[in-house]
Amino acid sequence: MNLNQLDLNLLLIFDAVMRTRSVTLAGERVGLSQSATSNCLQRLREAFGDPLFLRTPTGMQPSALALGMSDEISGVLERLRSVLERDDQFDPKTSSHTFRILVSDIAQITLLPDFVAMLRKEAPNVNLSNVALPMRETKKALADGELDLAVGFIPDLGPDYHRQSLDSEHWTCVVSKSHPTIGDSITRKQYFDAAHISYRPPAAIHASLDKLLESRFEGRAARRRVALSVPYFSGLVTAVAKTDLVLTAPSRLADSMTAMSAVKVLPLPFDLPAIDLNMQWHDQVHRDPANIWFRNVFAATYANRSADIK
Repeated sequence: MNLNQLDLNLLLIFDAVMRTRSVTLAGERVGLSQSATSNCLQRLREAFGDPLFLRTPTGMQPSALALGMSDEISGVLERLRSVLERDDQFDPKTSSHTFRILVSDIAQITLLPDFVAMLRKEAPNVNLSNVALPMRETKKALADGELDLAVGFIPDLGPDYHRQSLDSEHWTCVVSKSHPTIGDSITRKQYFDAAHISYRPPAAIHASLDKLLESRFEGRAARRRVALSVPYFSGLVTAVAKTDLVLTAPSRLADSMTAMSAVKVLPLPFDLPAIDLNMQWHDQVHRDPANIWFRNVFAATYANRSADIK
């Protein structure tokens, strides 16, 4: 193929379809309608003499040729962006940018209202989408540019990701005020003899609590019996209040539950490492003016709300 005969804008379409595996999402990413994106994809197919992407029930799957070109095209586009967008400024008052963020359902209840209120005042045309993803998909979504920011009790995602701590919490126990055997404190034996409820939201460390316990006690009698496991906060407080189940939860979440139902918060009968509440983002957006602004205002909103609570 002769490079002079190719519209280089089509490479943006190629990269967007490769990342999203969707013509519709690719169009949203580059600001084109679905029909316009389909037309561009057809021009790409004609230029390369290859189908490039095949429609399947799971999305647009790349051909062997597309896979072979993907990394090189993505790298070229990224280098071009770094040159052309170096001096770009982000104006929140006029921007209509859509930011995609991952936060837990708890943060959606407790933090997002304040954050959205701030956005409506400072950036009235900016849009916000809270995305629910399991941890195994969160890392890829950040790398693919489908997610701007992940917030939660998230382990370090690796060398290509940046991390900023927002707060530190500790583990506590939450039990019913009318628990039949646990009073104003809980012993180690009571803890491991009890039936537990495990709260495992996306992008959080709750799922690793059992490994943490086994590490703390070197595997000796450190296995809990999880009688109920739930991914959402809805109904969680009531489930604790109406049963003899024990919930192990971060301190701020546990404290918030006492105002909702007849539960009490007790110290753990042993020490566990502190919990790091953090936000993480991929290196490809680290210097992006829009992402920098977004990260800064999110962290500031969290800090202000945290100060009000304290």
